[in-house]
Amino acid sequence: MRKILAGISISALLVTGAAACSSGASNASSSKDTTTTAKSSASTTTPASSSTVSSTHCTTDQLKGTLGETQSGAGQRYTALVLTNTGTKACDLRGFPGVSLDDANGKQIGQPASREGTEGATVTIQPGGTASATLHTSAAGMGAPCDATSIHVRVYPPDNTASLAFPAAYSACGGFQVTTLVAGSAGN
Repeated sequence: MRKILAGISISALLVTGAAACSSGASNASSSKDTTTTAKSSASTTTPASSSTVSSTHCTTDQLKGTLGETQSGAGQRYTALVLTNTGTKACDLRGFPGVSLDDANGKQIGQPASREGTEGATVTIQPGGTASATLHTSAAGMGAPCDATSIHVRVYPPDNTASLAFPAAYSACGGFQVTTLVAGSAGN
């Protein structure tokens, strides 16, 4: 009799367990559907906010780069890196440009500029207007070895993956740094 009761108890447990698994499977399925829906609506929101930001953001193709005057003192050199808005609408930039030096074959010379200082405020550049950063390096003969003089300076404007290159002779001695962008053409 005990064997029969034990068998009935085990059967009841198996049936209950199977029902729970079956019930759990449909719950898992509906929670999976809920998760998918949440992810789907979140991804719809993200691109909309990104495109709003980029509508006034300066793109590489609407900027022209040049080097301004170099100031020297106490064994240091400071040169303005100037970005001009060549577009027809005002645009914004914020942060540090990526800067490297290229030889005649487009090959990078030395290391890219490291960041110096803190990130500044957003700069709005009107058509024909400028924003600038400062390139800082040691003067030649101050003990640090100098890299070869560049043929081009390559710039990645903040939040852009495309670069612009322009002809410029610049030599970094002991590496070089770049500051955040500010309004105007004098650097900071």
